Amino acid sequence: MGFLNRILSPGREIKSSADLESFLRGGIGGSSSGVNVTPDSAMTIAAVFACVRVLSESVAQLPLVLYRRLPEGGKVRAVEHPLYPILHDAPNDFQTSFEWREMKQGHTALRGNSYSFINRAGGQVRELLPIHPDKVEPKQEDWKVTYKVQMGSGNTREFKQGDILHIRGLSSDGVMGLSPVKLFREAMGLALATEKHGAKLFGNGTRLGGILKHPGTLSENGAARLKQSWEDAHAGVDNAFKTALLEEGISWEAVGMTSEDAQFLETRKFQKTEIASIFRVPPHLIGDLERSTNNNIEHQGLEFVIYTLTPWLRRWESALGKALLPPEQRGEYFIEFLVDGLLRGDFKTRMEGYASALNNGWLNPNEVREMENRNPIEGGDQYLRPLNLAPLGDPPEEV
Repeated sequence: MGFLNRILSPGREIKSSADLESFLRGGIGGSSSGVNVTPDSAMTIAAVFACVRVLSESVAQLPLVLYRRLPEGGKVRAVEHPLYPILHDAPNDFQTSFEWREMKQGHTALRGNSYSFINRAGGQVRELLPIHPDKVEPKQEDWKVTYKVQMGSGNTREFKQGDILHIRGLSSDGVMGLSPVKLFREAMGLALATEKHGAKLFGNGTRLGGILKHPGTLSENGAARLKQSWEDAHAGVDNAFKTALLEEGISWEAVGMTSEDAQFLETRKFQKTEIASIFRVPPHLIGDLERSTNNNIEHQGLEFVIYTLTPWLRRWESALGKALLPPEQRGEYFIEFLVDGLLRGDFKTRMEGYASALNNGWLNPNEVREMENRNPIEGGDQYLRPLNLAPLGDPPEEV
């Protein structure tokens, strides 16, 4: 492992086979900026944290419902099915459905994969137990996938394909999802490097380094004391802009580029936009309102639901149905997220849409009241149609 340690940045060493495996799988992430990039360190970037949070909370907040198809068409909530409360309320004894989905989507957004052990009793799903992705190694043999899991005791255990709920992102081999942190390590390394640069910049009173010139010759101890006394007096935000008093012919000469010359703020702004594009999250959802207006922000929110959130929801629905429903039930039952709440417009737009639907007879008053979270009313199940409309070919009604 000496060769690998020589090419890695200082402070990152491979000392064991576990470290080597983590390196090969992208767990240790060097970048050209010299900053170590891992999923955990990437989460310290404000833009990455915001993007992962937006995706995770968006998936977690939506109702997750098990439906039963009706013979005559349509669907009804399958509340009598044992799987319904596991998906809708609590997948296990220590997590709510919201918490479990928030964590699983966070794993998938950062690492490209999320895993849960399917605990069955008598062939029926009883609970879903989350597993950290770093402790799982999928392996494909003879067109079957097995999962090698590192247990809490330190031992490893192999699980069959049907024992693990695996939600994967974009994949190149159909087995492992691609990690955005691994793919875009350079962009995130640059973001970490600029944050570190900014912290040091303000830690030095927003001044870059310089040279203290003394006309005489200083001993090693004297030079060290002079340097330390200068830093104690002038380094740090609290000491910024204080007046320096130079004695004994000492002079100060600043060196290096200013932050404006290096376009520090522009780099920080660009990194935020680039990270938002990696996760396909509209910039306004992570606090970047530079290109957002009152006229287009609603459309940007709609685009987020259609082009970003919906693909994630389809991944979830497909994976859940395949892993949790036995083949003989998949024709009758299906799992679906409810996204109607996210697609609702403002009050005026909704009322105009409801009026059109009621007047044209494809919604009844109780259906509209249900969409607005209101109780049904007596006689509200009646559909209406305009009196001046009739099917083609019908004779005109006598007045």
